[in-house]
Amino acid sequence: MEKMLSNPIFYIGSIILILCILIFIIGKKLKINRVYAILTVVSVFGAFFLCFLSYGRGTLYFIPNEEPGVCADRFLNYVCQGKEEEALGIQSSEDTLFVFPNNPDAVEEIMISALKNSYSYTLNKPEPAADTHARVSATVNFLELSKLVPDLNKYVNTKLAEMVETKRKSEVYDENDNYRQDVLNNLYEEAVQNILSEPEKYYSSSDILLDLNYSDGEWKVAHNPALKLALAGGSASGANTASNIKSEVLGELTYIPKVYTIEENAVMGPKPNPNNYGTTDNPYDIVKLVEENPKLTEDKKCFFNPDVSFVNKNIQYYADETILCYSWKEFCDGHACTFSEVYLSDPSQFRRKLSQDTYGSPIQKYASEMSKETNAVVAMNGDFYKFRAEGVTVYQRELYRFNPRHLELCHVNSNGDLLFTYADELPDEESARKYIEENDVLFTLAFGPVLIADGKPHESSNSYLLGQVTERYSRSVLARGEPCHYLLMTINHGSNVPTTTIPQTRDIMMSKGVTDAYVLDGGQTAEIIMQNKVLNYVDFGSERAVSDILYFVTALPEEESQ
Repeated sequence: MEKMLSNPIFYIGSIILILCILIFIIGKKLKINRVYAILTVVSVFGAFFLCFLSYGRGTLYFIPNEEPGVCADRFLNYVCQGKEEEALGIQSSEDTLFVFPNNPDAVEEIMISALKNSYSYTLNKPEPAADTHARVSATVNFLELSKLVPDLNKYVNTKLAEMVETKRKSEVYDENDNYRQDVLNNLYEEAVQNILSEPEKYYSSSDILLDLNYSDGEWKVAHNPALKLALAGGSASGANTASNIKSEVLGELTYIPKVYTIEENAVMGPKPNPNNYGTTDNPYDIVKLVEENPKLTEDKKCFFNPDVSFVNKNIQYYADETILCYSWKEFCDGHACTFSEVYLSDPSQFRRKLSQDTYGSPIQKYASEMSKETNAVVAMNGDFYKFRAEGVTVYQRELYRFNPRHLELCHVNSNGDLLFTYADELPDEESARKYIEENDVLFTLAFGPVLIADGKPHESSNSYLLGQVTERYSRSVLARGEPCHYLLMTINHGSNVPTTTIPQTRDIMMSKGVTDAYVLDGGQTAEIIMQNKVLNYVDFGSERAVSDILYFVTALPEEESQ
């Protein structure tokens, strides 16, 4: 009885009961709707009771109408059915789940189909939910593509030996006594079809933990890298897995280059091998280096000339199978120029970094510091977009700022091309977004002016908004030759020689024979960085903190390069 009298629920219930009796007795005399009056009393004291509980026990949470385990089960069900759109509707981020090649060939299609058909899962007992967070464990089954390699190797080699024994030489070998490529391709496709007729032999399982967060009335599944890896067949190579398996299987029979690419949203490249850096005081060593890397340099005009007047002959370089870069200083028309020539195996190695990898970040850093953060082989300053309000900023395909102010813009697409638009060519945001989509633009630089377009000099107005066209300043220029071939240049104070006007800068780049050239932010911002050290003299003798850089990275994974 004492416990009942000390319980607030007893008092609240008693008050409600007494009021209800009074309303029932006197309600008729006062002409009050007794049903509504009783409901009002119950509601008021019910709300009071909830407030009392909240004060004593903290925030009240409404129980979701779906258990986290049910949400996780629905999510994995969509995933294993290949319904990415529906799965992403449950995922808290928009990160993709499946990574497949954009234009798969027939053999890749077979592998992708077998991989998709292999997906299944078992949902384990979920852990108890903690307010707005829950965790559900599951086992995901998938076709582990790397397990195919030994049997594919065995099949191809066995069949090839049989063909050599039974076929005429011209049916197996070409005029150079190499295996015919069509023979190898047909054998490989046959091997894949045969091996994948029983794909269960190559299945693997991965135990994953799905994190779920409750927000806006529903559970959402957090992006899970372990799940994404399983859905890619257990390989971090992603979209290149199928082609790299072919390279591995046929690599000893004929040369099939591996495709190394950097993911668009990666914030850094693989770490370069320090042993691949070098210096020389002999310019002809660079000529030899170019000749020794034909896969990168063949059919491309070399901008480096061993017979120029060098400021000094301390030439730095880096070389692996995905990138060749060398930097030097020379006198051009009486000006001290610092150059870096870069050859890439894939355009994804040419990248832009914003401070903190976020548009609009208030934090500014030295270019050499951001170069280190990205594992850059070589880097240079960007347009310093944060320093001024004018310009157009595109970053990772998204249009963040549109205030062109008659600027000439440089757009870099997924092929690594430099595309230029001129004053009033993009009159509004709608036309800018259309241009970005149609030209597959990854990022846009807003400084200028354009110096050279399609091999022809471009003259801009002396009143061009940026760059002080007719005045002498330290300059920074991004230029391009053939695909995946770039030339970086700065012209700075130092060596007792003057800096340049825009027309003088254009003349120097024309003399190098570049196809396209664009001016970036100059003055104290103009820098070229290699091994995270500034190569050129910087105005006022020290680096200036900036908002962005351009950089070039190796695409060779660290496990293969170190």
